[in-house]
Amino acid sequence: MDQRQGNNAAPSNDFTEHTRWNFAAIVSESASFQTGRAWSDPSAVLPLFIAALTPSTVVIGLIPVLQRLGFLLPQLPMASVVGHRPRRAPYLRWGVLVGRFPFLLFVAYFWMRGLSSPGTVLWFLLLSYFSVALGNGFVAIPWQDIIAKSIPPRLRGRFWGTLMFTHAIAAFGVGFVVRHLLGPHGPGFPRSYLILFTLSAVFYTMSTIGCALIREPIRPVLKRREPLRKVIAAARPLLARRPEFRSLVSIGVVAFGVVFTMPFYIVYATGELGIEPEMAGVYIWAAMLGGAFFSLLWGRLNDRRGPRAVLRAGCLFAMLAPLLAVSIPIATRAAARALPPVEEALPYLFGLVFVVGQSAMGALFMGTINYVFGLATDEERPRYIGLFNTLSAPGAAFPLAVGWLLNSLPFPAVLAMLAACGAGVVVLSQRMPQPKTERAFGPDLA
Repeated sequence: MDQRQGNNAAPSNDFTEHTRWNFAAIVSESASFQTGRAWSDPSAVLPLFIAALTPSTVVIGLIPVLQRLGFLLPQLPMASVVGHRPRRAPYLRWGVLVGRFPFLLFVAYFWMRGLSSPGTVLWFLLLSYFSVALGNGFVAIPWQDIIAKSIPPRLRGRFWGTLMFTHAIAAFGVGFVVRHLLGPHGPGFPRSYLILFTLSAVFYTMSTIGCALIREPIRPVLKRREPLRKVIAAARPLLARRPEFRSLVSIGVVAFGVVFTMPFYIVYATGELGIEPEMAGVYIWAAMLGGAFFSLLWGRLNDRRGPRAVLRAGCLFAMLAPLLAVSIPIATRAAARALPPVEEALPYLFGLVFVVGQSAMGALFMGTINYVFGLATDEERPRYIGLFNTLSAPGAAFPLAVGWLLNSLPFPAVLAMLAACGAGVVVLSQRMPQPKTERAFGPDLA
């Protein structure tokens, strides 16, 4: 049966029947999820909890690895499953429900058993985070495809900018609570973390409900299911014939890989620089406020100059984050020789690392998604999304490699290596062409 439905629907460059509704609905549910994530932030909270259970830096490195792998593993199978189906929303709704349920079980277990078995708590926590990531990977193609179908190109910068700005504002208050809970006047270990994990579960549930409210426009799809082997086989000719896609994958591997090492910055700050753990709350504020400001900048940059410009900015910031992590302590201590009180500012100056790292993540996220949207037709989009996300998988090894390197090298040396990797993608991003939707960028859609 020919399933190329929706040929009479509004073209993708115009407002669709669900543009305004989905703009609000997706921003709201995504803000709920990211707020839930902030309560147990993988770069500023979760590493401290894990460090209290085990001294292994490799286990800390597993956090972003599990999250990235969980997100990537379902991509190609899902491209095969949904490519010929005009309705992808049911996969979105069931995927988030099933994927997040184990985290709710973990929170219930933690409430009932506490730390009676620290090893069980640790591995249950890691598995539940992996399940959340796996659920997000399962729904990534349906979620992104619905966005591409309902948000026109000239509005995507504003959409992603609003989405990320809302993430930041919604999560801003989280930093105050985290600082109190992890500080000397908080309820103490492990109850403070139990409260944080519970709040994460509440907001994850709100996001899951929000996914059920998203409406899906119907657009052209493949006539029949594309077998998984055919989706996989498409990778080689696509990389060979589309140099812009090949460069995008390289950026996905290296730039995201560098940014995914952010959990080590809080370990570096507290373990090597002598910064107090309660500064984790301040760093969440810094990341959220910095990310909020730059998300609006990235959105405007995308709508005025296209996703290529946003990609270039993301690569530059990915290089700057580890560079600042090395240089700020050196510069502060050098200045303190002449003016000793300056050294007291180090914990706050180090927050700039989290501002830049969070802003890099936002720019890379917005830039890569919109760039993929610009390369693919409605029929091709699931395959392009799945292939890009899967081919970017090696970036997940960066945090694990950093954890391994830290067993034999000092933090500054490893951070310098990450900065060098960032410099490489800065150069690569300068050679990328604008995707075909460049003609769509222009006047604001007021």
